[in-house]
Amino acid sequence: MLETRYEKTDAGRAEIRNRALVSARTARNLLLVITPDKPASQWLAMVQGAGEADLQQLLDHGLIAPAAGAPASAPGAAAPSASTLSYEQLYTFMSGEAVKQLGPFRGYAFALDVERCQDLAQLQRLAQDFVARVQANKGDAAAQALRRAMGLGE
Repeated sequence: MLETRYEKTDAGRAEIRNRALVSARTARNLLLVITPDKPASQWLAMVQGAGEADLQQLLDHGLIAPAAGAPASAPGAAAPSASTLSYEQLYTFMSGEAVKQLGPFRGYAFALDVERCQDLAQLQRLAQDFVARVQANKGDAAAQALRRAMGLGE
């Protein structure tokens, strides 16, 4: 979790404007500064008083998600389980990445498939399909990065 690179989700950007879910100053400050150019451990070190609980709160609310194309964990770290991301996190991630990874037409069609998923198990099955599509279009490295970002393991 600490070596993962995160980015704000649409919900995270809305939270910055609305201030509805996160009241703790350290968690709010962390949300404001977090970008995918550094792993979470570096952002936590930069925000005075911020800790793993603040990061977890942002994840639990779906305000941040693992960044696409960024390493999700340190080399040699254990692969995350299929349930690493919550329904909301996986939904937000796949919706946001569909057009980036598959192009405008296929991405839009895929985003509609994401909309149709009613539970985490359906989203996880669709995530495996997403990885396969990206692998076919962009190759093994892109597929592995996507798999790690979605918490699907190696």
